[in-house]
Amino acid sequence: MISEKIRITQEQLINDKGLCDVYRYFAENDTVGDPAAGTGTAPEYNPGRNDGWLGLEELCFTVDLGTDYYIEKVCIYDHHQWTNRLGLRWGTPFAWENEKVIFPKGRSWGTYTLDATAQFLNFRFNFNAAPAQIVLYGYRVGEEPKEAEPTEIPMKKLTNFFGVNGYINDADDIHSVSTYVREYHPWAASCPDPEGDESDVLYVSPSRNGLWDYDEFYRKRHEMGISVVPTIEFEHYSPKGDYDDPANFTDPGRYFKYASMLFQYIARYGHNKDIPDEAIRVGENQTIKKGLGYIDAIEPSNEPNMTWGGRRKYFSPFELAALSSICYDGHEGKYQYAGVKQADPSCRMTMSGIAGTSVEYVRAMAFWAKYNRKDGKLPFDVINVHNYCGIGEVVGVVDVNLEDRGERRVFRGISPEHGDIAGVLKPLLDFRAKYAPEQEIWLTEFGWDTNQSYDTALSAHAYGEYSGRDVQAMWLVREYLILASIGVERGAMFLIRDCGPESTVGKFATSGLVTVPIDAGNGHTIQGNKKKSFYYVYTAKELLTDTRFTGEVDSHNKNVCIYRFTKDDGKNVYAIWCPTSDGTKVPGLRLSLPGVTEATVVTLADQRLFGAREDRTVEGGRLSVNVSEVPIFVLEK
Repeated sequence: MISEKIRITQEQLINDKGLCDVYRYFAENDTVGDPAAGTGTAPEYNPGRNDGWLGLEELCFTVDLGTDYYIEKVCIYDHHQWTNRLGLRWGTPFAWENEKVIFPKGRSWGTYTLDATAQFLNFRFNFNAAPAQIVLYGYRVGEEPKEAEPTEIPMKKLTNFFGVNGYINDADDIHSVSTYVREYHPWAASCPDPEGDESDVLYVSPSRNGLWDYDEFYRKRHEMGISVVPTIEFEHYSPKGDYDDPANFTDPGRYFKYASMLFQYIARYGHNKDIPDEAIRVGENQTIKKGLGYIDAIEPSNEPNMTWGGRRKYFSPFELAALSSICYDGHEGKYQYAGVKQADPSCRMTMSGIAGTSVEYVRAMAFWAKYNRKDGKLPFDVINVHNYCGIGEVVGVVDVNLEDRGERRVFRGISPEHGDIAGVLKPLLDFRAKYAPEQEIWLTEFGWDTNQSYDTALSAHAYGEYSGRDVQAMWLVREYLILASIGVERGAMFLIRDCGPESTVGKFATSGLVTVPIDAGNGHTIQGNKKKSFYYVYTAKELLTDTRFTGEVDSHNKNVCIYRFTKDDGKNVYAIWCPTSDGTKVPGLRLSLPGVTEATVVTLADQRLFGAREDRTVEGGRLSVNVSEVPIFVLEK
């Protein structure tokens, strides 16, 4: 057979480090000519340098060809003569049997003979010494790979769907807006020494600082019907100072102390009472308790892929997979009294919520699990991601003085429709349907600030007749509706309370449903002044908690969305709104309600937990409603 270019797709790449889009090293394969024949042209992509910690990292990624290929040659173009060494391995992932070191030519194509048969190729080079383009030549020798068939994922009831991010010192009244609270606290808040011998000794009732009672907090939320998912924050710790040895970070045993703490947490707050007393570790002023039944899920840390936090805080996909594996079930039972499932098999563990919605990051975690766990499955029950809808734009000319004029570029919030939240999440939903149908998908951070300064990123800016509070309120409800419609099982807005007065400038400083002045109140709990968004979200939660999404209804108007949600008794609730951001209104829309004679129209309203309600008679199976960018709800009676 004759060797030819082997086309590489985004889905064939496993990005070990998760630091950049490694597909760019193959993206121009069709436009750079035929480098193996000596007629290659220079690629457009020109890799730059990074003087921060990223520049010191070694990029590492694997090409999965899907079946065995004979790989005759590899061609590499280096724009700067920076790629002084490229490592290439092939064979069995995580046990590579073969390796070749290549020293690419500068400012030209270099062709290197490989003469190998493999399904997997692993590339390694320094971030600051990246090539511009890589082209593989060969042909398939194995059976043609079969594409995975997607599984149909049924829509779940929205029982715990309406979530918020919050804290233990939020008042009961504030949390009542939700059916799910993602509750943050650092590891050190409930354990005395995260890096020492007492890293898994619980101080929870009272807490280590003596101010909080986690037992009481979880008990109250449980009785209120609110699912609390503790998010216990964590970062790489290294008593031995071995940050420069990457192998240490992909060993699940490295994270035993943290996984042991999670075991203790779920042993206390999960549903399993059949745990030996000798396995329980609590502080001297604590009472041993087991199987209290207050918690059904837990999350190990928050945004572990934070590149802005430096190497100490950043987890690569393989590192997070290793952490997840021991936190999930003690790395399939290898480590005793470690992980969530060893304490309570019924308790779910979510993936640590990552910043962004990178399916490549999740795919790399799945790749690690396939070759490092006997079950080959992702070691968590929920794919957990964050996304904020915003856009960079020019807001006008800045006149500093007559001699100094220029454009002002800002990053402002946009609606969930403009931000295409459904499209953003589609790759993850497709991945789940094909490769992990047992997983749920949660979007555990989204939202907008109400501060109107353009110095605050992600602000919900006023327009037309709508104030900033109006815009934040209706966008939040619209995003919840869209998430429910595409099969996301839980959504959680960030953050339930503002960090300061509404005049406070700063990202997430005023993204809350309540704002200051606040009252510390009894028990150090925070009471705030409720924004319009509190009432809007509360109403939507009350109307839809006992429903599931059953379809979009054709409005016969491009400016109107109609979503249908159905209760167990077959009665429908319709959410209707204009998905625009320009003040569009559609008066007198005729909603089809076949077989229905009476309905209730609910309008979202400030200071009204259940909205403004109007009972209406349905004539001839149609109901006339006035539609705007603020969703309304129609309930069949």
